[in-house]
Amino acid sequence: MRATISYASILHAVGQVLDQVGVKNIAVHEEEDGLFVEGFDGDGHLSIQLRYDIATLYELVSRSEDAVEAQDEQAISEVAGTLRRFLVEHKRELVGANR
Repeated sequence: MRATISYASILHAVGQVLDQVGVKNIAVHEEEDGLFVEGFDGDGHLSIQLRYDIATLYELVSRSEDAVEAQDEQAISEVAGTLRRFLVEHKRELVGANR
């Protein structure tokens, strides 16, 4: 378990939630025990209010990082598959590649 998390990772994870809801403007208030987040629609009307305590923020950031890692692994796998297909189609091989 990590002892600290960065503001960047917190805002990224919270931002993903707000994107899913479709808010256009936000207000983030840091509180003693976490964050209070408000999301507004395009007309400036309040759409959502979220209160995250520290434990919930940690869980949200951890899930977000796990999802990013899974996406990275999938992207790497797709690129490797594309490279393999290209090499096979053109009857080529990587120099130094294991056989």
